Amino acid sequence: MTDDRHTSDDRRRLLSRTAALQGAGDRAVRALSEASILVVGAGGLGAPVLTYLAGSGLRRVTIVDHDVVDTSNLARQTLFAAADVGRPKAECAAERVRGVDPELEVVALAEPFHADHVAGHDVVVDAADSVEVTRAISDACSTAGVPFVWGTVLGTDGQVSVFHDAGPEPIDFHDLHPDALPDEGSCALDGVLPALCGAVGSVMAAQVTALVAGIGEPLTGRVLTVDARRWRWTESTLRRGPGSRRPAPSVDEAPPRIAPAALAARLDRTTGGSGGPVLVDVRTPAERATGIVAGSIPPDDLAADDDRPVVVVCASGVRATAWARAARAAGRDATVLDGGIQAWDREGLPTIRPTATATADADTIEQ
Repeated sequence: MTDDRHTSDDRRRLLSRTAALQGAGDRAVRALSEASILVVGAGGLGAPVLTYLAGSGLRRVTIVDHDVVDTSNLARQTLFAAADVGRPKAECAAERVRGVDPELEVVALAEPFHADHVAGHDVVVDAADSVEVTRAISDACSTAGVPFVWGTVLGTDGQVSVFHDAGPEPIDFHDLHPDALPDEGSCALDGVLPALCGAVGSVMAAQVTALVAGIGEPLTGRVLTVDARRWRWTESTLRRGPGSRRPAPSVDEAPPRIAPAALAARLDRTTGGSGGPVLVDVRTPAERATGIVAGSIPPDDLAADDDRPVVVVCASGVRATAWARAARAAGRDATVLDGGIQAWDREGLPTIRPTATATADADTIEQ
């Protein structure tokens, strides 16, 4: 068993450089030691956030992420290694964080974000990089009176800000984006510069220490934007105007989902017959080249007059959900493969290589 005094001495050494900062000292260390932080997302942004928060001397960190580690994550999601592929990101991240500070209480929740997660936390970090999730976090934090740190990256562009609807100068995500638009783009579709995730995530982690311990000035009411093509950082002021409004919650129900085993059984029953679904794989050609569910077609090959039910496939279910929601709004019967091709593979279900044409397209993209 580790000696308590020895562990406490280790923690003091861990925090010695923070305490040495001008204006920090014991006051800042004490404030950090009493704080509980919720981090939503343990991916490209969550990795640097959690890396720096791990050694910040916090009381508790809760990590929420429903996804599992994929090989495509490893270039930018620096908490993970090849041996972690297929494991829940929240659990892997928690192990790394505990390894830095054994005195830190770490809670891993391998599930989607829910408003109830905010309770009991002093600051929320939105590292999910999804407008849909950010809206939910924004509403939950507004209700709870908790500030939240927001960041986003796509391609070579990134942004960071801090929102606090209960602060002296109320500001929230809806003041930046008043219209409830769906997610546009993704790292899989548009790519992302790995080092940009580290740069933006580091700034996000610094916002937590600014809010909790007053180390630096938080970006409340300011949006910091980075253009990684030229590595230029610019700042924009954000204020709540007289016509500011919170978007009405979306009335669209989430598309139905089907488990991999259930889909496999359904496909077996309808092989060679009628009544089977059309499988639409919305991943990139490069992703599809690694393997598809037999019979899958890309979205462009789906005929407008094909009225058969559709099962939408992507890597983990996020893109498929957005595509299915739009398809259902247009009157098409669309269901999402729950967990995407990652869940299909985890259950040991078979995939095949796509046709030569699709593979050629993928090779062109990869060059």
